[in-house]
Amino acid sequence: MDIVVGALSGMVDALPGKLGELLEQEYALLSGVRGDVVFLQAELGSMRAAIHHCVSLDHPDNQTTGWIGRVREVAYDIEDWIDLFAVRVDGGAQSATGFRAWIRRGWNKLAALPDRHTIANELQGLKERVVEISEQRKRYSLGAMVVTTAQPPLDPRLSALFVDRDSLVGFDEKVEDVSKLVMDAGSRTELKIVSIVGMAGSGKTTLAKAVYQRLQAQDNFQCSAFVSIGPKQDMVSKTVKNMLSNFGDQPRGGEDINQLITRVREILANKRYLIVVDDLWSSEQWGTIRCCFPENDLNSRIITTTRNDALLTDSYSCSSKVVHRISLLSDTDAKKLFLKKVFISGNSCPQHLEDVLTQIMRKCGGLPLAVVTIAGKLAQKQSRDEWEKLGLNLLCSSHSDRSDGLKQILNLSFNDLQPHLRTCLLYLSIFPENSEVDTERLVRRWIAEGFIAEGRSISAEATALGYLNELIGRNLVQPLDLNHEGVPRRCRVHPVIHDFIVYKSMEENFATLMDAQHVPNNDSTVRRLSLRNSSKQDQPAVRNESTDLSHARSITVFGHASAAPQLTNLKVVRGLDLEGCHGPVCLDGLCKLVLLRYLSLRGTDTSEVPPTIGDLRCLETLDVRSTKVKELPPSIVRLEKLMHLLAGSAKVPDGIANMKSLQTLSCGGTTKSSANFIEEINNHDNLRELELYSDATETPGNKKRVRFPAHGFRSVKKLCIRCPSPLGPLSPMHCQQSKCLN
Repeated sequence: MDIVVGALSGMVDALPGKLGELLEQEYALLSGVRGDVVFLQAELGSMRAAIHHCVSLDHPDNQTTGWIGRVREVAYDIEDWIDLFAVRVDGGAQSATGFRAWIRRGWNKLAALPDRHTIANELQGLKERVVEISEQRKRYSLGAMVVTTAQPPLDPRLSALFVDRDSLVGFDEKVEDVSKLVMDAGSRTELKIVSIVGMAGSGKTTLAKAVYQRLQAQDNFQCSAFVSIGPKQDMVSKTVKNMLSNFGDQPRGGEDINQLITRVREILANKRYLIVVDDLWSSEQWGTIRCCFPENDLNSRIITTTRNDALLTDSYSCSSKVVHRISLLSDTDAKKLFLKKVFISGNSCPQHLEDVLTQIMRKCGGLPLAVVTIAGKLAQKQSRDEWEKLGLNLLCSSHSDRSDGLKQILNLSFNDLQPHLRTCLLYLSIFPENSEVDTERLVRRWIAEGFIAEGRSISAEATALGYLNELIGRNLVQPLDLNHEGVPRRCRVHPVIHDFIVYKSMEENFATLMDAQHVPNNDSTVRRLSLRNSSKQDQPAVRNESTDLSHARSITVFGHASAAPQLTNLKVVRGLDLEGCHGPVCLDGLCKLVLLRYLSLRGTDTSEVPPTIGDLRCLETLDVRSTKVKELPPSIVRLEKLMHLLAGSAKVPDGIANMKSLQTLSCGGTTKSSANFIEEINNHDNLRELELYSDATETPGNKKRVRFPAHGFRSVKKLCIRCPSPLGPLSPMHCQQSKCLN
């Protein structure tokens, strides 16, 4: 089993710092508690080093993977304890100053004394678990050995190098296009580089090999070589040696990388060459390999393949550089390739399997490696049960064969990610297959879960968008509907990638996915719950009364709102997302969710927000757009940490000026008048986006207008005014970037 520590590594890295911040709050710690916090801080530092060492192992034993699982669970519980600490002990008085605040803190401290003893007992239990886990690692020397009896699986990329041209489907036109792209130079004779870019399994190596063979046969190149690198950094020297072997110059042994590069350059100095560098992974690799290629103005050519858009040879001094993004197979070609691999006839499918074939093709999404892999599993099989079991659930089973080339290929991409990017990618497993996820929704949920660290000069949202762009650049996430700044409004993952991250998420116990066909194992602690129900009224909703959700950090419901769990059971939940759910929504106990940071009721039948919503003092995002809510309760203005208030056409109460953290505001004005509302938000320094819904109830003779002060909205970058009728003249206003009038 592979070690999956995508979310764990980043979380354990952050915990010592969070404990350090807690130590600075001397007023809040009981005697004895401080020593336990210091102990945990030091022990987690040691655990962090051990985890990073375990991640580096190619073939860890079962004891090591089990130990990682125990560390993961205790790390989650420690973070929950830290986040609950301030709420149960601080009482919210620390943000206030003065004598009255001092009295308030003293009273809260006295009132919280029972909670303090409970907290101390919980911490003692956590300390005992950490000690036990630490002793287990020392006792069994976990992570110290690499199992040598198990042979590593064969490199799944090898098969792409030896594909019979006659077996290719849908590649003839691609080979023709790339060959022309490589050889087209006009009247110039300079070196040209063509990068073939695409997602894992899209056929980059197969295409590059076919082009290489074609050009070798057609054009007069004096030197040629096809070499592959792979994700390991130490493969560069081996790659250069392989290049020398292609030139008929066998390595002499004992030479360092500088000497090897010098020999390659000497061979290529006065020759017209064709080099394919397959499977580039890092700029460091390319920075070394590119030194082998002299620009000798002899019409030489280099072809590279990579699954990372960031490695498009921008750093190479050659001025002639072209990128070819490989497309996936069309529906027709994908079906043709599949039938060719499954049936001897290669041109027909039994009638009783036609509907399953349609589902399999939808699952493959035109990805050649997925088509070939599933076809290989189903070759010469005629049973519908086998087709459904093997064709539709290829990656979701934790017992899948390690020799599965598709899974290995995807694992290479996943393991190449930094821990924070693994976490963000795994989070997309929460959404159903082929979901088009709103970017703002995703980013704000990442932040609510604590995945994003806000820097000194960059906001958490900007950092999160950077993470999303990196996942897009690595061809793991697909961008949709780019705005004028090139930022995707929505995104999705390919069905095969989705299956893979669901498999990884289940393996790591990152998220629990529940639907009518799958009920989670009650032995596993639920950390994130995704409930997937049919939205049809005649379909029963999934019930989860027996599932313990006391440790759940996020709840996401798709379909029936009645499937949502009782909110009183959610002690540490940070995110509650019911967006688009049908049917009545029960919000009983909502205001007891003291750690809640993200709440979306968008598109539901909700008609009223609880009047005590102001008690959720950790809340950062509230979305009630497209609901029946007409007016938000007065307590909303007490939410000092609220950054995104998305009320849609609902009105907000007076006192909006007190919400100094607001960055995004969408509403229909205030309960008093639009003029007072504009005055209230005029001095907001943090407000970045403002969306106003105009009141269309004015009579034709009413001359009342909304005036925007010319000196106001200095920080607003986007202004959108929505109204059902044509909008009259606007008074002057300052707005940095854009305005939208609907």
